[in-house]
Amino acid sequence: MNVQRFTGRDNRAALDQVRQHLGPDALVLSSQRTRDGIEICATTQLPDMTLVASPSIAPKTHSVATGDNEIQLAQLKRELASLRETLQQALGERRWQDTAGARPVAAAVAQRLATLGLGRVLAGELADRVAHVDGLNAAWQQVTQHLMTALNSLSSEELCGFRIKAIIGGSGSGKTQTAAALMQASMGYLSSEQIALVHCGDPSRDTALSQLATRLNVKQYSARSHDELAEALSGCRWAREIIIDTPALSPALGSQDPVLTLLSRQRGGLAAFVALPATASSDHLREILDHCCHLPLAGVITTKVDEATSLGAVIDAVVASELALAGRYDVRTNSLLSVSGDEMLSNAKRLAKRSLERQAAQLKVAV
Repeated sequence: MNVQRFTGRDNRAALDQVRQHLGPDALVLSSQRTRDGIEICATTQLPDMTLVASPSIAPKTHSVATGDNEIQLAQLKRELASLRETLQQALGERRWQDTAGARPVAAAVAQRLATLGLGRVLAGELADRVAHVDGLNAAWQQVTQHLMTALNSLSSEELCGFRIKAIIGGSGSGKTQTAAALMQASMGYLSSEQIALVHCGDPSRDTALSQLATRLNVKQYSARSHDELAEALSGCRWAREIIIDTPALSPALGSQDPVLTLLSRQRGGLAAFVALPATASSDHLREILDHCCHLPLAGVITTKVDEATSLGAVIDAVVASELALAGRYDVRTNSLLSVSGDEMLSNAKRLAKRSLERQAAQLKVAV
């Protein structure tokens, strides 16, 4: 078997060489990273199967198209994620250095925002708005006002106005507890005969949410596909409020994520609310929001605030997505509380102060 090696700066360049020299019927045998880039071994000849002792030791071959899926796409995703992170860090560093050198007030404001846990990009953008303000106190007041304006919130009446509410979120986001708290809140102004709960995914899964619905005598439905969900919603026309419990979002699946398949193109005024855990990183929250951006998103519900050491990641995500704050799940009371931008900033300041005090205590012990 005639095996040829092709080297490119990345997978795309190496695969282009394979196609150019061996044609579309080439077989990719292996791919590895070298000092010169990505080296791909390929051939146009099928291996001699008479020399293969058993299927378990047969050389694995992939078509160029399969190589695209298994090698190129995965590598491109990693390269794009790394590039985005690098650009954001570089932009933040450059703005930080320029601000510190030329505008001391703006630099001090950016430092305070970083202490709250905000990323350097958002902190730099906010600091740029007060670059020409005289006095640190006046500049800080303007920045906090900008933040509170950006952190829009839904009132209880506005939240009640959404008839069909789908609670979505990543694994461990607390979305099921949030759905349960939302159902409890609905019982405050509706009877159990006016509320319906739709479970998406495995109908045999017995969760605390389904047990709560049983205790409250709330009628339950199950749906495992887009059509079944549409049928369930059609059968719930009598309900004044419908809560949809969904499986965890899986950004790695892309457009094949079952949650996206279930909720996309649903009619009847469906509104999706994203559960964002305050304990997650900015990258994870951004990934979740980017993944479900094509759904009819109506707001975010913050969770695990009591476990967080900073609210900067959540604030970054909410401001970047321009979504409204729909509420905060409180684990102590197992209820959904309304939240405002002012309250979120106050909590962020409280956590930042606690973190600084902890660092000071650790430094004192070390000395």
